[in-house]
Amino acid sequence: MRKLKIIVLSLIFAQTGFAQNSTSELNESLSVGSNSPVVSGFYNRINVGVLGGSNASPSFNIINGYRFNERWSAGLGLGTETFFNSAYIPTFIEGNYNILKKSTTPWLSVMAGYEMPIDNWGDVKGGFTCGGKVGFSYFVGKHVGISTSLGYRFAYLRDESNWWGWEDFVTISEVNRFEFRVGMVFK
Repeated sequence: MRKLKIIVLSLIFAQTGFAQNSTSELNESLSVGSNSPVVSGFYNRINVGVLGGSNASPSFNIINGYRFNERWSAGLGLGTETFFNSAYIPTFIEGNYNILKKSTTPWLSVMAGYEMPIDNWGDVKGGFTCGGKVGFSYFVGKHVGISTSLGYRFAYLRDESNWWGWEDFVTISEVNRFEFRVGMVFK
């Protein structure tokens, strides 16, 4: 658990420096008409959420990406989440499509990646994950926004067990969860 706290804190500290603005930019972003769309550039999204279903669990992720134009963006994500009392670090790629050509817009997103177990000793091996979601981003300034989303997640997790040296057992878990997230967006 200590490793997990160190990883999460280092990710947060690394991300806060990624999207910082100077004082003049911050004042400009809070001025009237500051909600104009940014056509391209880097962004950072920090989310907390719940993976619901028969075994609800918390989830946290950070996505660094690039917005190619008013509609399309892609990013790399890293986070932490729990399935069946085992903690994982999801590493994934994500693609987004903004429905409106505005800074404040509903959007669609797909993601795919790998669930790396935090305790990679013994039987927990991790596995593939993918999903899709629909969300909404509302920018309170030119560079700072609030995001919320609802979606679906799938994970294919593999565990190997050896009971008293007799035989190896492989357990495959196919996890189907809905996800709800809220977060901050910096661009």
